[in-house]
Amino acid sequence: MRTLTVCNFTTVDGYYEDDHHDIASFFEHRHPDYSGADDFDHHTFSLLEDAGTVLLSGRRSSLGNLSYWAGVRHDPDATAIRRAFAERFEAIEKVIVSDTITEADLAPYPNTRIVGVAAATEEVRALKSGDGPGVLVLLGRVLWNHLMREGLVDELQLVTFPLIGGSGVPLFDSRPPVALKLIGTRVWEASGNVLMRWRVDPD
Repeated sequence: MRTLTVCNFTTVDGYYEDDHHDIASFFEHRHPDYSGADDFDHHTFSLLEDAGTVLLSGRRSSLGNLSYWAGVRHDPDATAIRRAFAERFEAIEKVIVSDTITEADLAPYPNTRIVGVAAATEEVRALKSGDGPGVLVLLGRVLWNHLMREGLVDELQLVTFPLIGGSGVPLFDSRPPVALKLIGTRVWEASGNVLMRWRVDPD
């Protein structure tokens, strides 16, 4: 049985994106002492290394991430950890939940396949029923909110950045029927980021 882990960053006031579905504005008032810290990159890379499948969802988010990381692989200005992430991201199996992405859209990106929205729940159940490394969701808020309601999320990792959004897209779209058990915390002083790891149990 494979586990499904969700990892997302959040602002102190619980926002996932700003009102324009971007995160750049969140960093306008980032404390200068935290400039250049890359511990979140190292953390997400470690999760990616340990996973066997990455779940993505939505046309804009999925294609944007595929394109971005493909570019990082050949960017001489990218940090070593981001290039390592990009290499692993290309190699790992990626399953995209979307009704609008086509095979032609995915032609430049290896190890990637599409699952329709209606089939997503059963596809995730099938992925979890197999053996091997776990399933990882990075971003994909709408998808993992749904999977949590369906009882398919095993661990929720939230990394709180020292940022206040003020407004935007909240991390959760409803209250799922789950109970959270704290299984770990970590503080990165270089960035001010705080990790909370929660085991997700049926309520």
